[in-house]
Amino acid sequence: MNEELRQFIKESLERGQEREAIRNVLVEAGWQEREVNSGLAAFADVAFPVAVPRPRPYLYAREAFLYLISFIALYVFAFSLGAVFFGMIDYHFSSSIYRYEPGPSAAQTTALAAIIVAFPLYLFLMRRLASAVAADPERRQSLIRRWLTYLTLVVGAAIILGDLIALLSRLLAGDPTTGFVLKVVAILVITGPIFGYYLWDMRQAEDEVVESAARAAPALRGLVVGAIVVVVVTLGYSIYLVGTPGQQRDVRLDDRRVDDLRNISQNIDTYFDLNEEMPHSLRDLSGPRFHVRSIEDPDTGRLYEYRVTEGTRYELCAVFTTDSGDRRDERRSFSERIWDHDSGRHCFQLEARAAP
Repeated sequence: MNEELRQFIKESLERGQEREAIRNVLVEAGWQEREVNSGLAAFADVAFPVAVPRPRPYLYAREAFLYLISFIALYVFAFSLGAVFFGMIDYHFSSSIYRYEPGPSAAQTTALAAIIVAFPLYLFLMRRLASAVAADPERRQSLIRRWLTYLTLVVGAAIILGDLIALLSRLLAGDPTTGFVLKVVAILVITGPIFGYYLWDMRQAEDEVVESAARAAPALRGLVVGAIVVVVVTLGYSIYLVGTPGQQRDVRLDDRRVDDLRNISQNIDTYFDLNEEMPHSLRDLSGPRFHVRSIEDPDTGRLYEYRVTEGTRYELCAVFTTDSGDRRDERRSFSERIWDHDSGRHCFQLEARAAP
């Protein structure tokens, strides 16, 4: 607060001037109404010969910790929600240049987990802090809260500005793909409400603290309800696309089976190259010259099926839980597509080849 303004308000109150009269004369003199309201709020409205200052907001270490964690949770939630939105857009609007990779990536599952953890944590901490402000409105003026809020506004403004520049750049280059435009919109949908709310909240905090705390409540409740609806819908649809944890376990097991069979096939080629004959069983693939990872199913522990059909032709069989066609990527090479499989027992027809 401007010291000259504070001193004028203090002397005026001590001379018995009405608060409304002080406010009017300062505004007429050119002071901002928000500055005037903040200056008046610094003194208690009590009957006493001299102006009685309100206690300056003091932030306990516990509250500082809660503010820091709440803003960290907000950042984690916002960036993770963006990653989930990007994955959904890639899934539905992939182009020939940037094509969606089938199956959930580690980044997507990590983003979902981060949202599930960070969003409830943010709501819980903000509820605690809002209750503390309601009990003592002066805490709304805490310095650490102001610094973190303005930092959030700077980050949000930078993201929005960069977002709009990127969109305009692509438009001028004549390459406004649907997926790109939707990603720009997704960023604005995430950062816009956050930036708008905290900017409004800071402007309200500059008014008289008792009044601003009451004004913030309806907007906060509406924002929370809207955010919960968006997050629940997004999480539900993302889990539908990605699959349940049980489905993902089945996919990982099937991927492990394919990796095992591919590794066995490579070692059969090595065996044929060394011995000029086919192995009689998978147990023959032992010794220092071979590097077999596993000849057993990772779930049941049963041996994979191996059978020589004719000459150097053979088949490897395993029981799969999922159909690889549900996550097939047409960009794969032929050597990768030969390991496509249906659910249930599936045999791969292969041929041993000696090293050139």
